[in-house]
Amino acid sequence: MRNLFLKLSKFPPLLILALSLLPASAFAATPAHYLNVPFTPQVPDGNWSPPWNNACEESSVIMVERYYLGDQRQRIPPAEAKALMRPLFRWEDRVFGGNADTNAERTARLINEYTSFEATIVRNPSPEAIEAELNADRPVITLNYGIALNNPRHRFRRGGSGYHMMVLTGYDHARNQFAVNDPELSEGLDYPYSYDKILSTLGDFDHRTKKVNRELPTVIFTKPKEFIRAAGRRRVYLVREGRKFLITRPKVFTAHRWSWRLVRAVSAEELAALPEGEPIEE
Repeated sequence: MRNLFLKLSKFPPLLILALSLLPASAFAATPAHYLNVPFTPQVPDGNWSPPWNNACEESSVIMVERYYLGDQRQRIPPAEAKALMRPLFRWEDRVFGGNADTNAERTARLINEYTSFEATIVRNPSPEAIEAELNADRPVITLNYGIALNNPRHRFRRGGSGYHMMVLTGYDHARNQFAVNDPELSEGLDYPYSYDKILSTLGDFDHRTKKVNRELPTVIFTKPKEFIRAAGRRRVYLVREGRKFLITRPKVFTAHRWSWRLVRAVSAEELAALPEGEPIEE
């Protein structure tokens, strides 16, 4: 299910060759697209004590980040998943005063300031817009009223908000389903949810009411951060919205948990063509 190659690999070579010669329109009747986003449950070792019981946001963030860093594993090992999430808890505690029920605004800030990918909050997303993101190989983070998902395997606390965050990893029109990395489940890799179930339960957490505001259907679109340097030079820039921002020191880069593997070399001319923003000092 994870990608078309894995599906086709089950068929004889001659059939695969024949399929490869068909025009793209031949697949339009049953389009499907899946991304290889590694999975972890929010409680990597099964311990539902704090902060792991509220870690659907942090686990969703690290799943997407590992995807953009080229992690091809199906699952992130428990000890590694916990080590990746702990810095996010600490950052949230320092910046927001807590790490539970991180809404869209706070999650986007966490992603943009402290991970190797970018976040854009989208309200009232259309199914076509979500599908376009997945077709562009960009996972989509969803904010849901989890109780209305009516999944008997979920264990939302009685009297709690039911707020939940997950990662869309693909879709299948023939089944009318999204594939979802659902961190509430120990086996939540590519879990199938109907289009209607996902779209009808979207919302955003309201810190004033401590409830999910279902009048604000919300998702977070994602993309990898872009870092460049001139070929043969060491100075690294973050590229955002068509401008370049000098990262003043290596410590600044690592303090944001950015990955050096995303830095690419460009020509001096290409670098010079970008307007320059304020240097990133901290």
